[in-house]
Amino acid sequence: MDKKKYLLNGMFLIVLMVGTLYFVLKDQEIDQLFVYISKANPLWLLVGLALVLVYVSFESVIIHYLMKSLSYAINFIHCLKYSFIGFFVSAITPSATGGQPAQIYYMKTDGIPMTISSLVLMVVTVAYKAVLLVLAVFMLLFESDFVIAHISGIEFILVFGIVVNVVIIGFLMLVIFKQSFAKKIVGNLLLWLGRHGIIKNYQHRIKKTLAAMSKYNQSAEYLKTHKRIIFNVFVITMLQRIALFAVTWAVYKAFGLSGCSAFEIITLQLIISLAVDNLPLPGGMGVSEGIFLVFFEEIFTKTFLTAGLLISRGLNYYSIIIIGGVITAVAQLTRKKRTTELEK
Repeated sequence: MDKKKYLLNGMFLIVLMVGTLYFVLKDQEIDQLFVYISKANPLWLLVGLALVLVYVSFESVIIHYLMKSLSYAINFIHCLKYSFIGFFVSAITPSATGGQPAQIYYMKTDGIPMTISSLVLMVVTVAYKAVLLVLAVFMLLFESDFVIAHISGIEFILVFGIVVNVVIIGFLMLVIFKQSFAKKIVGNLLLWLGRHGIIKNYQHRIKKTLAAMSKYNQSAEYLKTHKRIIFNVFVITMLQRIALFAVTWAVYKAFGLSGCSAFEIITLQLIISLAVDNLPLPGGMGVSEGIFLVFFEEIFTKTFLTAGLLISRGLNYYSIIIIGGVITAVAQLTRKKRTTELEK
C-alpha cells in the first residue's frame, strides 16, 4: 500500500478533526460540558456501541455469505478483519475512496483472488448505495412533513448527495450490464480530459481503466443468476444502515430525553448521511457536525446538544477509527511477520 498517501490522509484527518473540535467547542464551557456528558446513562451508551458493532459485523456477514455462495470458504473472523479495515480506511480517506482497495489488498495477502474479492465488494457497494436511496424514498413518502421542516438550509447539499448516489449506482449498473456502452463513455471522457491537458499520460490511463472494467463481466453473470442472494444481501444491508443511524437514538435515550421517536431520529441521521456521503471529506467531518447541531437542537435541547453530538460522533465514527485502526495495524504487522517467515 502507498504509505505516503495514507500518512498524508492521516495528517489531513488530524487537521480536519482539530478544526471541527474548535468549531464545536469554541462557545462551550468545557467543565459544564463534561458535567452534561457524565449524565449519560452508560447502559444506553453500551447499546449505542453495540449498534456500531452490528453495523460493522453485518458487512462481515455479507462478505462471508457472498464468499460462501461462490464456493470460497473463509473464516468469519477474517471477514470481520476486512470489514474493520475497510471502514477504518474509508473513514480517513476523502469520499471513503480507500476502503475497498485496502480490503482487496488484505484479501489478496490471505490468498483470495482479486476476481473473487472484486466481485464480492462490487455487490457490497451496489447494495450499500442502493439501500440509502431506498430508505430516502421511504422517508420522503412517510415522513415528508417532518423532513421538509428540517432540511431548510441544506437543500443543495441533500440534492447533491442524492444525485451523486443515483449517478454512482447508475454507472455501476452500466459497467456491470452494459459494459461496452460504459467503456465508450469512460474512454471518450478520459480521451477528452487527456487532449485538453487535464490528466497526464491519458493513453495509459484509458488502457488501465478499460482493463479494470472488463473484470466486472463476472459481476453481471453473478447478479443475473443469484437474485435470491442479492435480495438477502439487500435486506442485511438495510438492517446494517439502520443500526448505524439508530446510534443517535441510543444517545438520545441515554440522556433520558423523550418526545421524539426512534424513527424520526433515524430519519434525521439518514438525511445527514445522504448529504455528506459523497463529499470529499473523511467521514463528512465538519459538515456532519454542523448539520447535526442544526437538526437536533430542539430534540436534544440546548443543554445536551453538544454533549449529544460528541457522544454520537464518538460512537458512530471515532470508535470505528480507533478499533479499525488497531485491527489494521495488527493485520499489517502479522502480514509483515508472515512475509518475513516465508522469505527465510
